[in-house]
Amino acid sequence: MANEESDGVKAPALELRVGLLLLPEFTLLALTGIIEALRIAGDDADRSRNLYCRWDIMAPGSAYLKSSCGLSVSPTSKLQPPENFDYIVVVGGRLEAHERIDPAITEYVERAAARHVPLVGACTGSFMLARAGLMAGRRACVHQFHLAEFQAEFPDVEVESNRLFVIDGDRITCPGGASAFDLAIELIQRHCGRDRALKTAYLLLFDEIRSSNHPQSRTVIDMSAPVRDPIVRRAVLIMQQSIGVSLPIQTIADRLGTNVKRLSRAFQTHLGTSPGNTYRHIRLERALWLVENSARSMSEIAYECGFADASHFSRSFREAFGKSPRDLRSPTIRHEDAPDADVQGYIGNVLPG
Repeated sequence: MANEESDGVKAPALELRVGLLLLPEFTLLALTGIIEALRIAGDDADRSRNLYCRWDIMAPGSAYLKSSCGLSVSPTSKLQPPENFDYIVVVGGRLEAHERIDPAITEYVERAAARHVPLVGACTGSFMLARAGLMAGRRACVHQFHLAEFQAEFPDVEVESNRLFVIDGDRITCPGGASAFDLAIELIQRHCGRDRALKTAYLLLFDEIRSSNHPQSRTVIDMSAPVRDPIVRRAVLIMQQSIGVSLPIQTIADRLGTNVKRLSRAFQTHLGTSPGNTYRHIRLERALWLVENSARSMSEIAYECGFADASHFSRSFREAFGKSPRDLRSPTIRHEDAPDADVQGYIGNVLPG
């Protein structure tokens, strides 16, 4: 795979080559997270020349590939020999769209696995790899929202949803979203060195290079047992997406075309608690994560998690967890304006003064 030349000078050898496969209705952020990190790491400055990193968006045909948000992406190449790449990344999205996966994509991924090319499942790409029988005996990392579905369909695959990504030999999985940036930075660090990984983190406005075991943001209740009732699942999703608003349960019932009595009965049957308690638990779980992992003030956390004021938040928090938010805040949490030491050191090396 030839690289660019400039002013007659041979370009440096590629250090990281990534092939991307986009499943129907893929999530755009998972794709762009990987590409943007590679773009930044692939040059000595910010000129996007792909000197050290290269990627190809592959497809069996030339038709545009539509993402879950409606934007479409044009493939940059046909399916290339898997050994052309250091990694093959399968970017998933809406699970309902998986039934439209081109068989040529599945065959290609199976061929890559047979040739021991590392495979990456981003977002619901992990489901595609598991359905192809390529996650047997491996660990997988999925989004908390998809945990129950993954466990139900693949009970023999060890699955985690409390971290940003899992690297298990030549199988790598991440839940998508912002974790795609973290995974890409990890691969850049492995292949291109820590300096270029730090440069990437700095230009992406990351405070630090987050390791694979950094926790996913806690925004969901424990659904380790699959909840089959569609009304309950949709209600919980509305709650997860409205943490800072604290919608009335009547409003949630209206959105679902039901009433509070029926909604309450469904929650009691499938979760053993009321919609109000569930909503409160979701908001408090989010607050706990922010207390333990961010430097935001208690007033900011209270506001973000839908509490009337810091006093109300503190009382509710203590009732739920037995301690006040300040008691559970780690003394190692830095003020949010203090940059990470590694990134600060990098800035000092590349910026004047």
